[in-house]
Amino acid sequence: MNTDTKRAEILKYLCLGVSYAFSYAYVNLFDKFHSRLYTTVYLTLLSIGAIIWLEMTIRQKCLGGNFEPARMQKIEPRFWEGILLLLSIGTYRSDIPILSYFFMHMVVIYMVLCGTGHLLTDSSSCLMPLDLVNGGIRIPFRNFFSRIKTWVEILTRRKEVETEGNRFKRTIGILAVLGLFGIFLLIALENLASLDENFRYLQQCIDDYLVHLSIADFIGKFIASLPVGAFLFGLFQGGIRLDHHEEKEYHQKISKEALRFRFMPDILFSLVIGVFILVYLAFFVSQSGYMFSAFAGILPEKYTASQYAVSGFHELINVVILNFLLLICVRFFGSHESRLLRILSVILMAESMVFACISASKIILYMSRFGYTLSRTLGLWGTIVVFAGAICAIVYLLKEKRTFLPWLWFSAGSYVIMQFITWAFV
Repeated sequence: MNTDTKRAEILKYLCLGVSYAFSYAYVNLFDKFHSRLYTTVYLTLLSIGAIIWLEMTIRQKCLGGNFEPARMQKIEPRFWEGILLLLSIGTYRSDIPILSYFFMHMVVIYMVLCGTGHLLTDSSSCLMPLDLVNGGIRIPFRNFFSRIKTWVEILTRRKEVETEGNRFKRTIGILAVLGLFGIFLLIALENLASLDENFRYLQQCIDDYLVHLSIADFIGKFIASLPVGAFLFGLFQGGIRLDHHEEKEYHQKISKEALRFRFMPDILFSLVIGVFILVYLAFFVSQSGYMFSAFAGILPEKYTASQYAVSGFHELINVVILNFLLLICVRFFGSHESRLLRILSVILMAESMVFACISASKIILYMSRFGYTLSRTLGLWGTIVVFAGAICAIVYLLKEKRTFLPWLWFSAGSYVIMQFITWAFV
């Protein structure tokens, strides 16, 4: 067994131990309601643990010799790790924490896929929903019993005394360093608690938990954490056990099968999109007073500011979703050879941008009268994301450049930035 293989084995055993500690800590998060500070710190520490776990997993896979990450496969996991940390910190002042919790779970799944090379393509693409299904169902449940397999490998493999001695010393050394860091963290927390009331409360919560921890409570939570740990270890370790080329083969099959569906004549799609364009133009003209009054700061008489903003957002979502679904149908069933169809698709996306601007104007009018909240800012963020998506779609239609990745990064980055900016106004 060469040096790299030995190191990969050590990392695998460390990841096995981390899976038990992480899953227990995850289950303990839902034990009872805590203050926002406690929950935020707890989530942040869990996020750091997930990042460390992923980095060990990536290193393990690279040491195995069958994975050499490309440039984007090195960058994307770091981006999502940063997003995960910012999301966890942002829960401190979030009015809608459940949304942040949902995003955090999705980010963990997605950053594991990015880090272990199990995306359908080399980087993020419009097949992201299929990637999330792959990471949320196929990989973890296909490797649900990986922890048992790993224990069997530990207990049944041949032992060489000298090698085992060195490996044992290395493992003990790593655990000692991690324990030392933990001690330093506790010392820092104790010193901060003497200076700040929030940290004093946090320390008191930890002390209360340790004092009231019972054997029965520990065993109950440990048992509850077993399926959680099996799922997570199946996700992380499954990224190593499964060949990352499988997803690329699936992508090739999907692309090959998609060619069979491009049987619709482009002239039919051109007529359909042309009808939509004319309908939207007629609507803009007939409802110009209602649609564009917010740009002048005027509220229609029969609406309150809240009703005006909410109706505008719902109109945006309904119309734009329909427009994007129509564009997807065109790209999926069309031949992609009609210049007229391409131009009409660009006009349709431009009208989607107009809808986004109208919705944003209504929300800004609402904010100017009643102030900022996270939910209102979230609506504004949604319109901006839609606007950016329409621009990316236009660039794709005109230049045939892949624009999903920059749009995805913009959406995720702007969401966490929006959370922190809202703190300054609320």
